[in-house]
Amino acid sequence: MIEEEGRVVAVEQGAVWVETTRKSTCSSCTARNGCGQNLLEKYRASKQQSYIRATNDFFIEESDRVVIGIPESALMRASLLVYLLPLSGMMGSLWLATAVGWNDFFTALSAMAGLAVGFIPVRRLSRSTSDMCRVRVIRVLPRKVVGHELITNSQSWSA
Repeated sequence: MIEEEGRVVAVEQGAVWVETTRKSTCSSCTARNGCGQNLLEKYRASKQQSYIRATNDFFIEESDRVVIGIPESALMRASLLVYLLPLSGMMGSLWLATAVGWNDFFTALSAMAGLAVGFIPVRRLSRSTSDMCRVRVIRVLPRKVVGHELITNSQSWSA
């Protein structure tokens, strides 16, 4: 399960909107000194928020801290669907155009057509498998009471 912690910003019937902070893994990467992405991360705003709609089976209020997740197998199936089918269409049309003996222009044109045709089953299958990659709330993080204040786990303690 791929999990991310966030804060609930809106509650709907059966779903919540969760605000998460995008994290960069550049600091732990061994290739960070020669990577352009690391350079971009240095000059980008330090915190960027993402808003994700997640299905919910818990009693959740705004500003609650939650953990949302998506099954790894669902992400793998969706990736295969989105990438493999169009590329298979493109490679098949390239093979066919080469076997027929078309020149380079028509071979490139057929590759683009095969790629476009490959997106048709992706579109149809994505409608029938829309629940495959649904993000859901896994758990609600507990709150702690300090004196008369109610704070969440992610906030700092003041003595």
